Amino acid sequence: MTGPVAVGVDVGGTHLRTAVVGPDGLRGEVRRDRSRTDDGATLVADLAAAAAAVDPSGALPLGLGMAGLVAPDGHFLYGPNVGVADLPLATLVAAATGRRVTVLNDATAAALAEHRLGAAAGRDDVVLVTLGTGVGGGVVSGGRLLVGAHGLAGELGHVIVEDGGREAPSGIRGTLEGYASGEAVARAAAAAAARGVPGARSLDAVGVVAAAAAGEEWAVALLGDAGRWLGVALATLVNVLDPDVVVVGGGFGTAAAPWVLPAASAALAARVLGGDRRVVPPVRVAALGDDAGLLGAGLAALDAAP
Repeated sequence: MTGPVAVGVDVGGTHLRTAVVGPDGLRGEVRRDRSRTDDGATLVADLAAAAAAVDPSGALPLGLGMAGLVAPDGHFLYGPNVGVADLPLATLVAAATGRRVTVLNDATAAALAEHRLGAAAGRDDVVLVTLGTGVGGGVVSGGRLLVGAHGLAGELGHVIVEDGGREAPSGIRGTLEGYASGEAVARAAAAAAARGVPGARSLDAVGVVAAAAAGEEWAVALLGDAGRWLGVALATLVNVLDPDVVVVGGGFGTAAAPWVLPAASAALAARVLGGDRRVVPPVRVAALGDDAGLLGAGLAALDAAP
């Protein structure tokens, strides 16, 4: 394989995933390190070290996918699940590494990767929703990432599905993140156990998925409920954006797909305008797994190359 390459980093709350990326995908092994996102200087040092570990030359451009709001100049504004805020991340990492640095939202990066290389390859209008600890998203419209006037488009986890409803980490009640994230499912499991639902017990999202796979009806019902709420949000997104395909990714979303996706597809079809008279986009599981964010970050860095 030949052609330009870049370093991509997916910056999670507990780990960094780093690799060299080309237009056709990974160019080597993925490196995994601890991430420390509560202090800006420490985070910058960790990012510089991770990039140097996969590219000792220091010559390759660097793309970073961050969970939160990122301005077009790479200034990280805020993320409900990240400790740092108001950090000129691109400027600081460029100064520390001597590299050209591109920063974007991690789920937006994943949308770019699934559009170019994954479940939405060949489609020009794509909605990606990532279900993990929280809920993220990204939109490709007309073959291009939708970034918005201030670079903040694509925060699909904060679509309101029930005004004044469940709490979410953002502090905004009733958003999708409070209903379809891994943390939301864990809270629902604890609540079901407290109500005395037969068989229910307090489990994290991984445990709920395992229980559903074992045929436990209470767990199947919880995942179906998360999928229904996802479908409610998707109906709004489809009405606004008219995508070719909806892709569901993230660690929880991928693991729970056998139960979440059918419920989401049914809820979407029942609520989208003119559902019996239009093409309702298919809801697919993401293809790139944990690599989507770092692949998209690397692709964005390549796109920014002069």
